Amino acid sequence: MKETNLRRLRHRYGVGLPELARAAGLSNQYISRAELGKIAATPLLEVQLSRALKRIIALRRENAAGLEQDYLACRGKLLLASEEEIK
Repeated sequence: MKETNLRRLRHRYGVGLPELARAAGLSNQYISRAELGKIAATPLLEVQLSRALKRIIALRRENAAGLEQDYLACRGKLLLASEEEIK
């Protein structure tokens, strides 16, 4: 069985089924079955999964920007005690 593009992207970029399922509003099992070709690849499902991946990309971009900003503020002091409580 050939690997779907969705499965390849998920594995390559560390997108877990639970994360994708939450973003798509679908169950882990449903997405897994779609990836394995056990559920028909309908245009609606393609749209749902595409939108979910776009949401994940946007969230990761936001998180990476926040990490970069915080890193720059701590650069050269990474091993010093934090002045801010971790939430």
